[in-house]
Amino acid sequence: MTQVLFWTVLAAISLAADATFFGATSGARKRRADGRPGRVTAGAKTNMLPRTDGLFVRIAETVSADYPDIEFQKFIADDLAHRLVSKPGTLAVVVLPNLYGDIFSDAAAGLAGGLGIAASACYGDDYAYFESAHGTADDIAGRNIINPTASLLSASMMLDYLRLVDEARRLEAAIDAVYADGRNLTPDQGGQASTRSFCKAVLAAWESG
Repeated sequence: MTQVLFWTVLAAISLAADATFFGATSGARKRRADGRPGRVTAGAKTNMLPRTDGLFVRIAETVSADYPDIEFQKFIADDLAHRLVSKPGTLAVVVLPNLYGDIFSDAAAGLAGGLGIAASACYGDDYAYFESAHGTADDIAGRNIINPTASLLSASMMLDYLRLVDEARRLEAAIDAVYADGRNLTPDQGGQASTRSFCKAVLAAWESG
């Protein structure tokens, strides 16, 4: 019974990993078409979990072989963690098993400026949904101080998904302009602006862009 369960788990990992890497390589190709880095990086603890994590990475290698135009690299999870902090610019599309992905995505958000700027997306075969990575943020709900950047960047990702590429870049440019100006940043970014003020500033930058 235990052996049957083990192979059932491996089969599930195989199916999930195959779909994940297919989406990652497709996304990397799209990033390159948009003039952005398109490298795919896989990470897992293959030295300690050779069967499960090893399978994950082997599938990554198999799928990446179908995309010779996309650079592929792989690292052990702890090495990848170091690279994420010391050389984040060398990474573009990073694919990880769920546990590492959950941890590393929060670490990346902290490195970039906090969860308030971390967008996220979940892609299926026929649909996708987009949301900020931080969840409901109950501790500051109703105080008009939450940073809406994560939600706005998630909206940009949605626009990309809907092939509204110009609109996506325009929204990102408006957000960049607000940060560059620095007068309407929320408290988590060292400013004093409210959520509403930040959004108004983004809207003004959008309209003038």
